Amino acid sequence: LPANFELYPQFMFHLRRSQFLQVFNNSPDESSFYRHKLNREDTNNSLIMIQPTLTVYSFNGPPQPVLLDSSSIAADRILLLDTFFHILIFHGETIAQWRKQKYHEDDKH
Repeated sequence: LPANFELYPQFMFHLRRSQFLQVFNNSPDESSFYRHKLNREDTNNSLIMIQPTLTVYSFNGPPQPVLLDSSSIAADRILLLDTFFHILIFHGETIAQWRKQKYHEDDKH
């Protein structure tokens, strides 16, 4: 595939499984709500609705986008998933332990 179509298969994968085309287990109200939002938002937000963005935060560099894949999970990372309708935050094992020990509240760190 040409460079500008590299993400097309992945995008179509998410579109085919999105709540915009799959109405199973959704009420008619939910289906119409999601389709209405898709039609009313700008292109960038519509793309996020179809294929959510996953951003990784780590100590090795600035935040950067990563693929929606299990290989993005690591012990020293924080993952932020933006689906437009929901925000999900995943803390790696090391980060979760630091949170339990309340390092984020300590002024020394």
